[in-house]
Amino acid sequence: MTTVQSKHKNWPARPKSLSERGYRKYMARTKKVTVNGSEFTLQSVSPSWYYEQNDNCGNTGGGKHQSAKYMDIMFRNCVISPAEVKADGMGYFDENDDLKTPEALIKEIESFLRE
Repeated sequence: MTTVQSKHKNWPARPKSLSERGYRKYMARTKKVTVNGSEFTLQSVSPSWYYEQNDNCGNTGGGKHQSAKYMDIMFRNCVISPAEVKADGMGYFDENDDLKTPEALIKEIESFLRE
């Protein structure tokens, strides 16, 4: 079961003079989601960064699809709470032997980024 609570900000595209880090600090949207009974706080990333990660992980048909690498990158950069998920990425779920939560969480992240 997944529930959603959202805080919307309509930010313009990232200006070229603003780094990805600056974009996240000053312009990012956030949203709290509950996945399988755990609460996560998500933070948006710039569209160009998102598409670059998709290209790097082969999600756009340009190579071998690397799901674990993609999910790890997205968890480390889009989840700001709990801190253990941000710090450990997929390693957090590996330690808990959990497949169900990261699968649902990546869907929530992708849906959130497309809002």
